[in-house]
Amino acid sequence: MQKSKCKIRESLRDKLDIKKGFSILEVVATVFIFSIVTISIYGSFSGGLRSLAQSKHRIAATQLANEKMEVIRNLPYSQVGTESGVPSGSLLQEETVWRSNQKFNVRTTIVYVDDSLDGIEGGEPDDEIPLDYKEARVEVDWGSGGSTNNVVLVSRFVPDGVETDSGGGTLRLNVIDSTGEGVSGVSTHIVNNSTDPAIDLPEETDSSGSILLPGMPAADRTYEISVSKNEYESISTLPPYPTTSYAPTDIHGSVVEGALNSKVIILDKVGAINITTRDLNGNVVPNMNFNLEGGRILGLTMTSPKVSVFGYDQDVATDSGGNLSLSAMSPGNYTVSFVGPGYTLIGTEAPLFPFYLYPAQVLSVTLLVADNSVNSLIVTVKNSLSDDSVSGASVRLYNGDLSFDETLTTGTSGRVYFPPNEDPPLVMNAEQFTLEVSADGYEPFSGTIDVNQLVQTEVSLMPI
Repeated sequence: MQKSKCKIRESLRDKLDIKKGFSILEVVATVFIFSIVTISIYGSFSGGLRSLAQSKHRIAATQLANEKMEVIRNLPYSQVGTESGVPSGSLLQEETVWRSNQKFNVRTTIVYVDDSLDGIEGGEPDDEIPLDYKEARVEVDWGSGGSTNNVVLVSRFVPDGVETDSGGGTLRLNVIDSTGEGVSGVSTHIVNNSTDPAIDLPEETDSSGSILLPGMPAADRTYEISVSKNEYESISTLPPYPTTSYAPTDIHGSVVEGALNSKVIILDKVGAINITTRDLNGNVVPNMNFNLEGGRILGLTMTSPKVSVFGYDQDVATDSGGNLSLSAMSPGNYTVSFVGPGYTLIGTEAPLFPFYLYPAQVLSVTLLVADNSVNSLIVTVKNSLSDDSVSGASVRLYNGDLSFDETLTTGTSGRVYFPPNEDPPLVMNAEQFTLEVSADGYEPFSGTIDVNQLVQTEVSLMPI
């Protein structure tokens, strides 16, 4: 009987042990389900908190914008303006305000408006008083983590009675690209410290790339204008010569009293230039130093002959792989002046030297260099009348005992390089060689040349 009771207890204990245990699969599945539920709840909760916070910030920003606009509404018309702005006044253009532990940036812009209903200054009909009314724009933005939100209020303010002329002239700024199309959304900054009060005016071009600013104080070439836009050049006007050591292309703006004054700035998208340095046999030549000049023309020197002053003029170098990558480069012609010791710049592969960078273009250029210490010869064949390169010309070079006798054909550059790249490598001794050049439609050429280290020569063929 006692044994039977023991067996019963052992059986019950085993069953209880089975019920208390869980397999690893069951534990993993339970944790997985719990994690999904928890993450979903947390995501919904945090998303709700962010949405609630943004709503709270938007309400605060709207209230702040309304407060600023109400301040403007309570000012006399003559005092509606900003510090360093046109029209001038006591309102701040930029300020920072904290509300509910959130920083808000407040920008106030007030400009004169020349309404087209009664004509435009300089148009048909001509509006002799272009200062029809003032437009106020209050923008409040906030954000964090790379995201920005904003609230914008715009209101018009008209003078009591009939419109009056408060003096000054109208400045029209047109920002266009090299095709003549207006560039919209360009950030501009207009500064004039010669006026009283001084002007410091941020603006943005409209859909046609223009900004119209009536009521600007008269001034002679003292309006400094800076323009910039993402993926475009950044340009600033310059004072006239001799304050600037050359005659600048983009000179400071002027305003004539009672006149419409137009200022045009050409703004193009920037590009990129990838440069590789190789020898004439196609081998990479690393760590080559050279000067690169070109891009936007800033002006002309006052010396004779006049020489262009370019926006980019830098000493640069290729890396250990013979490569150099340059971004945000202004469009225009570029030239290379070689400063690498021990090497001579021969030219470029396509595009030919000098090369042109177009707006938004990614241009790859190979600079061809030659080692000055190696016995070698570069022959360039040209038309004696037009000075054009002659392609397809046969160039033979040989020595007295014909231990060196090679014939090469010129390409589009009209150039060949001796010794050619062969396996095993050819070696030229420092000695005298005979050079023979022939091409269809030209009289042949024959002569001798002494080779000692790197030698360059040009052969002019007379057309038949």
